[in-house]
Amino acid sequence: MCIDGLDTLDNKILEVIKEDARLSYSDIGSKVGLSRVAVKNRMDALENKGVIKGYHTILDTSKAVEGIRFIISIETYAEQYQEVLDVLATDKYIRQVYGTTGNCRIHCQGYAPNVQTLDVHARNLYNNTKGIRKLEVNILMTTYKDTDGGVDYVRYKESEHLEGKQS
Repeated sequence: MCIDGLDTLDNKILEVIKEDARLSYSDIGSKVGLSRVAVKNRMDALENKGVIKGYHTILDTSKAVEGIRFIISIETYAEQYQEVLDVLATDKYIRQVYGTTGNCRIHCQGYAPNVQTLDVHARNLYNNTKGIRKLEVNILMTTYKDTDGGVDYVRYKESEHLEGKQS
């Protein structure tokens, strides 16, 4: 990582915490060649500048014992777009809601315990939410790249290639 406008040490710190933001200032300092105090001062400055916006836990719901991830694409009537957004914002199965290009389109990602629950939920959403013109549901089968979730596409491709050679 190299962010223009930051010096080499700040960029090194960001690279280290990008991999593991839970490291102590001392651990970060040993990786970049600075004292604990110097790392803390630099990280405080990066936070004050807005370069570091927070430290988050990244959840991978696909690792749950049961359940499926899904995508729902919705097209609404223009006059009821906000009402549909309000329903989706409180939906217990939907985790992300995005407005997209197109004719009053909304894209949602979520997690359901099983296919039957998703089926019933999607039909109820379509039939009981005023303003939905069209609704399409897809189940996520494979993640090829997820920068936030740490999926390494190159490693995935290599393992897929190896599996193909063994069969």
